[in-house]
Amino acid sequence: MKSVIVAGGKMPSKELFLSEIKNADCLIAADRGAEVFYEYGVMPHILIGDFDSADKIVIDYFRDVEMVKFLPEKDYTDSELAFNRAIEKGSEEIVLLGCTGSRLDHVLGNLGLLRKALELNKRAKIKDDNNTIFLVEGKTTLCGNYGQTISFQCYGDVVKKLSIEGAKYPLKEYDLKIGDSRTVSNEFINTPIEVDFLSGKLLVIYSRD
Repeated sequence: MKSVIVAGGKMPSKELFLSEIKNADCLIAADRGAEVFYEYGVMPHILIGDFDSADKIVIDYFRDVEMVKFLPEKDYTDSELAFNRAIEKGSEEIVLLGCTGSRLDHVLGNLGLLRKALELNKRAKIKDDNNTIFLVEGKTTLCGNYGQTISFQCYGDVVKKLSIEGAKYPLKEYDLKIGDSRTVSNEFINTPIEVDFLSGKLLVIYSRD
């Protein structure tokens, strides 16, 4: 089961939005994310959040949609509330849109949802029109087009003995620490990229300008 969550950050393009929802089983608007569904003429299955930032006209428009409302003083962000609801619904794959943007505190919190998904053995990605972000543990094969940019960052503890093969800039058994820029802006060449490491969590970022 795939769920698409749209939060109130950077608005996804219509092309990205429609491409992600076309094969989704559950569509969740987190607070101001409802405005994206309204803008693109799509009915979500669930609205969730405290609705302190959403346009009241939009919320009223979706009055017949399942709505889960919380007080503004709560222990979770609207994005995490939406994520939790997707898990409750039985989602195995979760795509998070509207989860990047100018609020870096929210961006960092949303990256934490990737960690939460990994710990629950669920697939999750944060996407916008310039980036696709996800976490991996251990040996992973990554596919992309020739010249496509891909970066790696440590998430949390040291990623021990990281090896990158098949990329423009290979790496052999390197201990990658948080904030290390050595693995920023690698590129695909003619083969898939293989990453392998002993321990830690590796943040994978496909990006374009």
